[in-house]
Amino acid sequence: MSYRSSNVACVSVPGVNLSVLDYLWDAGECMTVVDARHILRWRIYPTEVGVAARLGPAEFATLGRLMYFPAGIEIQTDVARHGDRTRVVMCQFDPDWFGEVSPTPLRWDDEKIASYLDMKNPEIARAMQRLGMEALSPGFASSTLVESLATTIAVELSRDLLGKDKDPRVRTRDGELPRTHLERIYGYIDCFDNSSPSIDDIAKLCGISSVHLRRAFKNTTGQTVHQYVENVRLKKAMALLAETDLPLKEVSHRLGFADASTFSSAFKKSTGKTPSGYRLSIPRRI
Repeated sequence: MSYRSSNVACVSVPGVNLSVLDYLWDAGECMTVVDARHILRWRIYPTEVGVAARLGPAEFATLGRLMYFPAGIEIQTDVARHGDRTRVVMCQFDPDWFGEVSPTPLRWDDEKIASYLDMKNPEIARAMQRLGMEALSPGFASSTLVESLATTIAVELSRDLLGKDKDPRVRTRDGELPRTHLERIYGYIDCFDNSSPSIDDIAKLCGISSVHLRRAFKNTTGQTVHQYVENVRLKKAMALLAETDLPLKEVSHRLGFADASTFSSAFKKSTGKTPSGYRLSIPRRI
């Protein structure tokens, strides 16, 4: 391996190793590795990285935020286009433990290889996000919570990869989305902690066309998908500005903006205040 990583936090329970890792990539670097364990990675930030990867003999594919690397399969990254600094939540599952949780063996599916590197499963993403929070700030009965979330992830991963127990295609009634499916869409959008999903991604999650999604979402909520996504991102920006002392460059980076200037313009357009002005207006606890 030619990247550099540092372990920010680590928790181990029977059959599962949980880590929060910081990675540093330089332009031109690459890696090849094989692990005996099943690995799930969920990238906390940034939105995108300049590294593609492939599993086994497959073609190179862009790395998404939620990635699955099967046990015993070679992982190879392409040469990094530019330098990256990323923070990742990583779960390593012992195959024997995984087999006890999910007795049906995971089969290698050539047609699904690309999807392993960019999984669209909001339940797993939320669980990985919660595991990362627990690793960084463990609370009461932390090990029990980690074991519970890891088991949930293993079951959801098996369902996803085996194509079983999938939710049926979203059906609309009177042109509106059912509440259960609307909540699923909300959860999916929210799990993009530092970025924004595309209309096509959300429509694919629902099994409907982008046009159908736009119309049904507007009929149900009174706002467009884009407006809702931007409102969610604005709330996250306000929380980061109020609750942290992160530089504006880091806040904009975490939220998926191209640079601090673009973030500042978008924030002022929505709130009437600059990010710095908003931060100064928040009462500080003594």
